[in-house]
Amino acid sequence: MIINEFKTEKELFNTYPKKLHWYLKDIFNDYWFDFLDFAEKKKITIRNVVKRDVSRMIQCKTKALGASVFKCPNCGEEKFVYHTCKSRFCNSCGIKYSKQRALSIESKLLHCTHRHLVFTISDLLWPLFLEDRNRLHFMFQAVSQTLLSWYHEQYKHLKLTPGFILTLHTFGRDDKWNVHIHYLLSEKVLGNNMEKKMDFIPFYMLRKRFQKILLDLLEKDIGKTKFIPIKNKVYSLSQNGFYVRAKKNEFPDSKKAISYVLRYCGRPCFAEYRIIDIDNKDFISFWYQRHEDDFFVVEKIHIFDFMARLIRHIPDDQFKMIRYYGFYASKKHKLYHSARKLIPEFKLAFKKSMNTWRNLLVTSFNIDPLLYPKYNSTMIFDYGFS
Repeated sequence: MIINEFKTEKELFNTYPKKLHWYLKDIFNDYWFDFLDFAEKKKITIRNVVKRDVSRMIQCKTKALGASVFKCPNCGEEKFVYHTCKSRFCNSCGIKYSKQRALSIESKLLHCTHRHLVFTISDLLWPLFLEDRNRLHFMFQAVSQTLLSWYHEQYKHLKLTPGFILTLHTFGRDDKWNVHIHYLLSEKVLGNNMEKKMDFIPFYMLRKRFQKILLDLLEKDIGKTKFIPIKNKVYSLSQNGFYVRAKKNEFPDSKKAISYVLRYCGRPCFAEYRIIDIDNKDFISFWYQRHEDDFFVVEKIHIFDFMARLIRHIPDDQFKMIRYYGFYASKKHKLYHSARKLIPEFKLAFKKSMNTWRNLLVTSFNIDPLLYPKYNSTMIFDYGFS
């Protein structure tokens, strides 16, 4: 591995001027089967869901997944629009999924201030979640229990509960395995017959309680004999609990704060614009901005190491990376229905229509894929095949 560091983005791009735009789809198309042979020789297990999602990404927007055929109403000219893979691992489909998921979340939110929290854990624990992905459920469990138990203790007689949404991320800025939770918390709580603004949360409580609940869950799953040495080391290195970012909103406008947080929901694990180059020896160079000091870091690693780093973040089939709790859970609180929503009902249908395939292309790139310039007419759906 080769690493170079730069203080500014300008220094980075002066040293590594952008020549080409590399696409993950093309990279995996070129190297995937060689990678599978390499993994087999090294006895590295590749999950079935990874093979499926990568295969679908490679086939995205090709005949292999079928197409919808549109026809000009004037001359009968046909246009084939090849189907997408709809995999969250595919950057093209993942960005669309991210926008749709953000709107889905936004449509559930109350019109009130929300706070963005981040729950992190000791890096000593990261391998345990990679060893058994079912343990990722414990992250949701520990975070939700931390908040709900505190609210229950403080307001037991009023039965006040917040609404919150958790998003699991398994990657850091360098795309290595780094398990943490992004947390969108309402600063309004609802009770049986009342609502109340609540913007105080004891920071120290979050750190210590979250740490204890998660470690207890892991100990129960792994067993005392194997886990106690790890648990003791974690406690000795994290005596103040795990790091939890819980600052108050830096945004004067609540909607801007929510939009900022929602960009984390369902986004692909790697942004293609960060790829600098792939040389003729099969080494890839890419950059990221390091969280600790905001330096711009360039890594150069073998393409197989790069692929192995990315496919780790493909979730297991049916695993929910975003979950709802409190009055945002599926069984709504009785006061939730009458409370003012962030997006009024009459605006929601319009916003959803803007997330369709055609409208996303129009709004993002000013390209109407169904406009037939010869007659300035809109092509209409004729038939489809898969």
